[in-house]
Amino acid sequence: MNGPLEGVKVADLSRFVAGPYCGLLLADMGAEVVKVEKSTGEDTRHIPPFFDDQEGDSHYAAALNRNKRAITLNYRKEGAKEVLRKLFKWADVIIENFRPGTLERMGFAPNVIHEINPKVILARCSGFGQTGPYKQRPGFDAIAQAMGGIMSITGREEDPPLLAGTYIVDYVTGMHAAVGILSALYERDRTGKGQVVDVSLYESAVSILVSMIPTYQQTKSIPERVGNGDRYAAPANAFETKNGWVYISAPNQGLWKRLCELMNREDLLRMDYLSSESGRLKHKKEINSIVQEWAIKYEQDELVELLVEKGIPCAPIQNVSDILQDKHLREREQIVDVTHPKVGNVSLSGVTIKLSETPGRIRYGVPLIGQHNDEVYLEDLGFDTKTYEELKSQGVI
Repeated sequence: MNGPLEGVKVADLSRFVAGPYCGLLLADMGAEVVKVEKSTGEDTRHIPPFFDDQEGDSHYAAALNRNKRAITLNYRKEGAKEVLRKLFKWADVIIENFRPGTLERMGFAPNVIHEINPKVILARCSGFGQTGPYKQRPGFDAIAQAMGGIMSITGREEDPPLLAGTYIVDYVTGMHAAVGILSALYERDRTGKGQVVDVSLYESAVSILVSMIPTYQQTKSIPERVGNGDRYAAPANAFETKNGWVYISAPNQGLWKRLCELMNREDLLRMDYLSSESGRLKHKKEINSIVQEWAIKYEQDELVELLVEKGIPCAPIQNVSDILQDKHLREREQIVDVTHPKVGNVSLSGVTIKLSETPGRIRYGVPLIGQHNDEVYLEDLGFDTKTYEELKSQGVI
């Protein structure tokens, strides 16, 4: 098997990040995902840097579309409607992240799609959802981080609100869409009916605030930005060494005791105001200063080794170069090399979910724009050669 979703057919009409990431997760688990793009490629193909310095073949698109087959389709051409009907009939899952109403204007409202294929799962990713007063607003990851409270809690207290360093809301939205699709597929096995999965960037951002929502409702306390610190415990922060940074987390009694012993500061254990977790949190600046004064005496690897031997949670703060050389990630195939048609091997993040009996795997490398037109249109969708050539000559494909 290629994974637990082998045999599940997915038409990925999405672009940018959330939808394509959802498709990637399904492809990793064995689903047959067909990426549908305009003739110049979807938007992320034009985000630099590019392979071989050619626009339309970006590193970003490679990361989101490996393990998929790629075809082209011009939605604006009249003949595209018949192609989409065949595609929707073929699919078990459709992923789209147009602005709400776009699919309907194309003539494919959910009820129309379910007339074509009553069993299909239609996953819709958007900025604010398919309903509600904000539904027509355009939405990107940064917009969701801003409105969804993520920026207000990110960064240092003395600094302005800060974006996260990656498109965290896009990826969480893609995960929510994938969970929704899997849930809908499970329900379809019982009822035989497809349904619509509606996820949004805004709601995904709000969902990861988790406990902050009931805390504010009960206490009216708005969370502050705490930088690299843990807002609920101390010591837990990034500390500078002679040649890098190490994150140390020793919040509970046992770990605090071990850290004090390692620092040869058992005197801290006898200080009443530091004897409880709440007390240490209240005096976190003092504690951080003590730990920092100790950490700067060591090389990064040396400090990590000392902490690991003592059983204290820690981590070197690594950049992407460090990650690509990490033996643990290589052994677990989280960093893998896949084939790109133009440049050969390309390093990418691998299949993250490890299943013992039906593991996913990377079956396809990085697809070029329209690379799989012939096989998908002629073999999977069943177009005859004459019709296929006509569609190409008309600019539909």
